[in-house]
Amino acid sequence: MHEIDLRRVDLNLLVVFETVMRERHVGRSGEALGLTQPAVSHALSRLRQLLGDPLFIRHAGGVRPTPRAEALNTPIAHALTAVRAALAETGAFNPGQAVRTVSIGGSDYTDLVLMPALMAEMRISAPGFDIRRRPTSREAVMGDLRRRDIDLAIGPLAAAPDALVLTPLFTERLVLVARKGHPALAADMSLNMLAALDHLLVSTGGDATGSLDERLRDAGLSRRVVMTLPNFLAAPFIVAATDLVALLAERVAQRLADAAAIAIHPQAPPLPSWTIGLARLAGTAPDPATDWFADAAAKVAERI
Repeated sequence: MHEIDLRRVDLNLLVVFETVMRERHVGRSGEALGLTQPAVSHALSRLRQLLGDPLFIRHAGGVRPTPRAEALNTPIAHALTAVRAALAETGAFNPGQAVRTVSIGGSDYTDLVLMPALMAEMRISAPGFDIRRRPTSREAVMGDLRRRDIDLAIGPLAAAPDALVLTPLFTERLVLVARKGHPALAADMSLNMLAALDHLLVSTGGDATGSLDERLRDAGLSRRVVMTLPNFLAAPFIVAATDLVALLAERVAQRLADAAAIAIHPQAPPLPSWTIGLARLAGTAPDPATDWFADAAAKVAERI
């Protein structure tokens, strides 16, 4: 491996590399950086010559990093984070003047429940911040964070390895919903009655079991899951048009009840609850912009 003359390395080239790794698209990277597409392409060409590797291969949806680019991603990200932190020490971080893109891993739950209030706050306090919400899951979040595909993740907290730093935001719980006028809404719902209903289940992985099913098994019961969906948004509208019932996150049900013409059962049996939180990768260099954003998200979460 030949030694690279650092006098030939323009720090802006590394910023371009970081952005293309995140966006996986030359045009979108230019928009995020305030550069034209030819300017981004020229910067990538200089990097390729400097590093002796194609770095990014074009495909139908944008660009795909080479193994060499994947290997460089984490050390370059850490180096840029350290530089940003060092420069920020000369004065307090000012979110009102900062220009930054933050990538958030989450689901449509995050979009429905947290993003409206969080974006309203960002437009006032940090108008130069651009947000990229990317899909992730419990299984994928560690890899997404390590590859720097996302800066942080927001969603259900579970047992996590030491490599993650978790910040609880609020507690969420399931509620039973049905179309308005559904006979089940008029009855004091027991676990036996709940098991006898036909269910729609929101399951990101497509499995026909959820957090209720273990409790039903302990009671010697089971339910029929007629339909599964990978996200929350369509679930209330399907429930409203059928005799299916669904267990939805309470904040989702409250936001969509009027629009979808569904009702929340007032006396359902106690249902599972969980913690929604924010996850970040441990051991990374301080990043004032991401730190500020995480604090802002926590403050907004206190109000929802």
